[in-house]
Amino acid sequence: MPLSADEEARRLAALFHDNPMGLLSFLSGQLAVLKTQAQVFTGLSTITITVTGFSGHNMVRGGHFSTGAMVLGMVLVLAGIVRTLYTLRQLRWVSQELDDDLVVTARAVIARRDDEQQALGQAGALVVAGLAAYLVAVVLAAIAVGGAYSPP
Repeated sequence: MPLSADEEARRLAALFHDNPMGLLSFLSGQLAVLKTQAQVFTGLSTITITVTGFSGHNMVRGGHFSTGAMVLGMVLVLAGIVRTLYTLRQLRWVSQELDDDLVVTARAVIARRDDEQQALGQAGALVVAGLAAYLVAVVLAAIAVGGAYSPP
């Protein structure tokens, strides 16, 4: 069973009691993992938008279903990236959470970490759903346009 944020903060403060800088470094590292996750979502979204510029016309030629899936995919990816960027925009440094009490500091950073993790989970779900819709568009276009092709 996972610890509550308060239990986790007390446990970490006890573990790092003689090394407060170690605690700050540990908590900073956890936040860095979330920032890396956000960068992955941003990269996937960028690739999707770029590919659409090159192959979007083929999906449109694939018919209404292909076009609809492409548009749905792009809207979901865009929503995911907006959620990601909004989360990143809420940037706060660990040093802004400093308190004389390590438990209070840890609790504040852990609460922020948990909020960011939840927000990025939502963003990731939107990006994945968008990519899935986008792939459906590619498959439908391949079937519609590819079916008209007959080898020599």
